[in-house]
Parts: sequence; structure tokens; C-alpha cells
Amino acid sequence: MAGEPTAVLPGGVLVALATPIDDHGGLDEPGLDRLIRRVVDAGVVGICPAGSTGEGARLTRPQRRQLVSAVRARIPDGMPVIAGLPVTTLDDARLELVEAGAAGASAALVAAPSYYPASDDDLRRLYTELADAAPVPIVLYNIPVYTSIPIPPEIVAELAGHPNVAGIKDSSRDMEYLEDVVYRTRDQDFRVLTGSDTLLFASLLVGVHATIAASANLVPALGVGIYDAVARGDHDGAKDLQRKLFNVVQACRRGSAPAGWKAALQIEGVCSARMVSPASRLCDELWADLESDLARLL
Repeated sequence: MAGEPTAVLPGGVLVALATPIDDHGGLDEPGLDRLIRRVVDAGVVGICPAGSTGEGARLTRPQRRQLVSAVRARIPDGMPVIAGLPVTTLDDARLELVEAGAAGASAALVAAPSYYPASDDDLRRLYTELADAAPVPIVLYNIPVYTSIPIPPEIVAELAGHPNVAGIKDSSRDMEYLEDVVYRTRDQDFRVLTGSDTLLFASLLVGVHATIAASANLVPALGVGIYDAVARGDHDGAKDLQRKLFNVVQACRRGSAPAGWKAALQIEGVCSARMVSPASRLCDELWADLESDLARLL
């Protein structure tokens, strides 16, 4: 596993937190209480609200600020909060970075804008200008399935030299890309995290030092167990846990993400399966299939 852990991006499992929603479309605070207790008690080392699993791009800027503040108020002192920040305009992103820091964020997870194509120069300029002015560190977010814009490894390596760019979360599920980023940034003060739960064991072996994982909402002990097993050299134990995690992830990849994860959380009695409007919860047929799988797997 690469490098030494840092206060902002510690080694271990950080949760890509789901956003519990109440009957009126607002934040379900009792559900958030239960979810936070669940993940913290299981050993996660950081919380990432308002990312992809948290439906951050469907939330308003005030809702994301409220969520960051609510998370900060519920977790142990010193535990990092990496706030998701979907970029629409540069000015709005600059303002939200300030607001996120004021609400208690330790860093911001910033994906590339998703509407227009972006050149390498565009990406370099976007992240550099945000990092230059941000009151909290920036974490690059490579998730081309949503943005259609991969952040090229050579651009990641350039940005890794910026003192206010702390790392990258890669959710591409592309192991060659991940390896390239790890090798290019190995000698820099920069942390590489995977967002691909099904590749956690393999990612740790090539040098990734942490994960921000959707599965940590539902089965945080599996990811924590994989990380700990690799850290102590127990690769057979890690492989066994990875197989279990793989099966859970496959079961929860039903519907339009993160509908499967939120359905699973309701089935487990943690919080409602309601999605942020206008998205819909998992349909009855897929729900029944998921419930059957979870009864077998959990």
C-alpha cells in the first residue's frame, strides 16, 4: 500500500455515504444517525458525503452544505469529511469550496464537469485554479462513467505536484489506468484511492492506500477486513473477504445507482430507500430479487 497515511486521506476504508431522504424530500436525520453509527462502529476512517453514492449532483448547494455540517456534527473529532462537489461553473465551485470548509469538510472530492468535452489543458486549468484558491485540499475524482471525461494519468501526475491537491479517487474500474496513476505519483506526496469495491484487494496490491466505497454503507466490516488483512500480509484471508464483498456488490448493482444500495439499507433497517428527486427507488421486481440475495449473503 502506497505511502504513509495522512490526516486528510488516512489509510483504510472511507465510506461513500448514502444520503437518507425523508418523506418530504429533505434530509432524514434519524436515518443519518443510524447510518453514521453503523459505519463508524465498523471501523471506517473517513466519511465522503454528497458524492456519487450520496446523489450529490441531485442535491442543491445548500443541501450539500447542510449534509456536510450534519455529518461533521455526528462523527468523532478528527475524522476526515471529504465533501463531494459536482462542478457546474468555476465560480460556483470556488464558492462551494469555501462553504464546504466552513461546514466542516476536511477536503473536497471534485469530479470534472459532465456536460461539455474537456481537453487536457481544460482539466489542468480547472483543477489548478480551484486548488489555488480552495481553503481545503482538493481530491481529484475520476469517474468517466458519469462525466464521460477521464482524467489522463499524465495530468494527474502534474496536478499531484500542487500542494493543495491531496489525491485522487479512481472509479473507472480500469486496473491499467489505476496502475499508471499509482506508478506516476509514487514518489509524490499524493494519495491514490479506489472507488471500485470489487477491485479493492487487487488495488491494494498494486499500491493504492485507501478506498472510498459505496459498499461501506451496507457491509463496512468487509472492506475494513480486506484492508486489515492486506496490511498484515494475510492475502488468503483478504481473498476470501473480497469474494464475499464481490457478491454483495453484484447484488446491489440493481436499478439506477445508487437505488440498489439504498434499497439494501432499507431492507437492513438503516434508512429509507427514497432517492433524491426526480430519481425513483428500486422497482418491486428488482427489490424482491435483492432481498432474496441479501438474505443469502448477509
